[in-house]
Amino acid sequence: MRLVNFLIICFLIVSCGPKSGSGSELPQDDSGEQPTLNGVCGYLTKTEVERALGVRLSEEPAEINEEYLGGRGCSYVGETTGMEAHFGYVIFTTIEEFEKVKVGKPTSGIGDEAYTIDGPDAQQLWVREGDLYVMVAIGDVPRPKESKVLAQLVLTRLKTKPIEL
Repeated sequence: MRLVNFLIICFLIVSCGPKSGSGSELPQDDSGEQPTLNGVCGYLTKTEVERALGVRLSEEPAEINEEYLGGRGCSYVGETTGMEAHFGYVIFTTIEEFEKVKVGKPTSGIGDEAYTIDGPDAQQLWVREGDLYVMVAIGDVPRPKESKVLAQLVLTRLKTKPIEL
């Protein structure tokens, strides 16, 4: 009887545990923190950004207007470790700016169309999903997996609460 109970418990643990798959699943934000969904900095939580940067934020997220990137967005500044400056930004860009980056490296696994380019300060992931356009950059070192996660979170949330630019 003990063996049967043990096997049942093992089966339940395995079947209820994390699922492996295509890698497109969104990570759970177990902090209980919710995005505010107000303004351009309201599409990601502090915890989500800190996970992507690999460090804690040292400043509050700040709204930015980056004309050369085609739109408004949010800047994130993380703690500096050694010689590395950790930062990131998300820009809600335009179709016109997106068309310009099609010379970049095509990137699969996110959106309808995505390209990666080496920007002046960070690797940038440009994503189009339907008529939504977003650019995510994380520096000091490229973090392509983390950029995809943040871009997917933003795109998912934009569908339920469109941004007013």
